[in-house]
Amino acid sequence: RLPSSGPAAPHHQARGMARVASSCPQCCGEGCRYHGRHGSRSCRGCEDAARLQISLGRIPRCAGCGRRDAKGRVDEVQSRNFYCTACWARYDGDRLVEHFDEPDVLEQKCAALAKMISSARHIIAFTGAGVSTGAGIADFRSGLNTKLPTGPGMWELPKADRQAGNILEQCAQAKPGRAHKSLVRLWKAGLLKHIITQNVDGLHRKSGFPAHALSELHGNIFVERCTKCDSEFERDFNVICSGVLTGRHCDQARCGGALRHSGVGFGQDLSEKITDKAWKECERADLCLALGSSITVTPASDMPAYVAERHRGKPDKGLVIANLQSTPCDGQAALRLNGMVDDILERVEAILREKGVLSADEDLLST
Repeated sequence: RLPSSGPAAPHHQARGMARVASSCPQCCGEGCRYHGRHGSRSCRGCEDAARLQISLGRIPRCAGCGRRDAKGRVDEVQSRNFYCTACWARYDGDRLVEHFDEPDVLEQKCAALAKMISSARHIIAFTGAGVSTGAGIADFRSGLNTKLPTGPGMWELPKADRQAGNILEQCAQAKPGRAHKSLVRLWKAGLLKHIITQNVDGLHRKSGFPAHALSELHGNIFVERCTKCDSEFERDFNVICSGVLTGRHCDQARCGGALRHSGVGFGQDLSEKITDKAWKECERADLCLALGSSITVTPASDMPAYVAERHRGKPDKGLVIANLQSTPCDGQAALRLNGMVDDILERVEAILREKGVLSADEDLLST
């Protein structure tokens, strides 16, 4: 039951929260610091609730099978769920494995995706770190044996083996990759309507994707916002700083409010304005392309899952996943492609051009 205090969640957030509560035995349970607020906060409720149960001598239910196992454990890297020993062995064994479709299989899947795009009315993309690995930015969760040119994910490497410098420095120096450019071309052609991204690197905007068709859930290292009038200012330098305020002020007439960076740290509130816009796009979408995301970070991960659930049973609608590693939503997806996102998007583009769905106009191709 949701707490009585505080404002009611918008109906689209309520749907997302309901889905989280029904799919995770620990969420919204005793000990969850964000009880009832998974639609607007970064949720670590599963871990908090599980650890409280353990401290009280109770054994939580496994997030995979529902069994109670005294030898189970909490996943501290990704899902924050409690797993029994059997489910943990399967989960941890599969978590970092990269899957590649055989060329002929991937070709068939790309053709199927092109057909789905052709018939869809409102397509959105949900992008994660895997979209930017082609631009040279390392992701977080790829294993030590990854095929990605950026190497193992930062969270999988011992601290001593991590690259010198900050991930934000990589983001600040990076240029849009092939996947970013493909998405812009799909938007220019009127096929892609909106992008919901977990990335803070600003590469979607740099590629030419318009801000009004973009929901940057975790912020953008190049964007600061006015604390008074909420105006946005995009810079050509990284605005993230140790405090919230950047020291600059709003340029709008008669405002002059203090500016803050738009970055969202772990456990911090997401922007209600941005999440509301993203949820509304999810409600309109009949096709969601989840690209390069593990779909594990809440509340963002609830969005593609919601689109999948809303169109369950429709073979040409709902959720499509393109990623190397398995995700919790694989079983809900209408189509799952195993391969590099850059290669997949460019091949789908080529098929759409062959079918006459996507223009071969040189202005689009040169993007």
